[in-house]
Amino acid sequence: MARILIPIGGNETRSPGSQIFRKMVELAGGTKARIVVVPTASETPSERARDYEELFAEFRPASINTVHIAERPDASDPALIKLIGETTLFMFGGGDQLRLSSLIGGTPLHSELLQRYRTEGCVVAGTSAGAAVIPETMIFQNNRFQSCRKGGIEMTKGLGLIQDAIFDTHFVQRARISRLMHAVATNPALLGIGIEEDTGLCIEDESRATVIGTGTVIIVDGRDIEINHIGYAKNQDPFTLTNVRYSVLTAGVVYDIAKRVVLDPGPTAPQGSIIPRIEERSGPT
Repeated sequence: MARILIPIGGNETRSPGSQIFRKMVELAGGTKARIVVVPTASETPSERARDYEELFAEFRPASINTVHIAERPDASDPALIKLIGETTLFMFGGGDQLRLSSLIGGTPLHSELLQRYRTEGCVVAGTSAGAAVIPETMIFQNNRFQSCRKGGIEMTKGLGLIQDAIFDTHFVQRARISRLMHAVATNPALLGIGIEEDTGLCIEDESRATVIGTGTVIIVDGRDIEINHIGYAKNQDPFTLTNVRYSVLTAGVVYDIAKRVVLDPGPTAPQGSIIPRIEERSGPT
């Protein structure tokens, strides 16, 4: 069974007709799905939990549970660990990703989630902050000066379900290209993935990623960077960065995160060109 991650760019359409939610529940087992929603990142977790419970109920899954972690000891509760051990869809809601990483990182809940994802087929999804926390590395703050200047963003360790990638959300709506380029400049081994609102990626085995939803996914690939002066610039000063590869992907496009190549250009790609051949003739005509 493939390992599935579904990061979402935030502000997703919350209806049974949403391609994102239909795909999520389908991959988790449909009417056999056992769903856990974690609204911990939100300032209003009870309200956010109610919204998702009402939405997921439309799909008639086997079970829906809300788990709000207010303090770190909550993430060690034996009953909670048992619940996660039976979960087929685990979803982080939006808000502040530091609430997720600081309250869940390194706890028994974190360990059980990693185990379920890696070996037993639990789909892990997250929207906005809930998407940002999924990789090994996450952006958690913009500083007050421009983020194309050294130190313009701050990063920390996420939950580590995928390596060598970093997710940024609300990407088009909040014009976050400069901060994703900053993140990639700090270490071009990171693949920058910017996800527009109401858009997600369905990632299989940390590699094959299919765009779903109504918007775009932006790829910032620093593999071929030639000049990178972020290590020389003083804090708050601009830095030189050249030859960054930038791609825009739409719904249905399939991208290989590990190899950094497009596998399928998607349903809107034109058919191959047909060019008549001119036959060469010898002798007089």
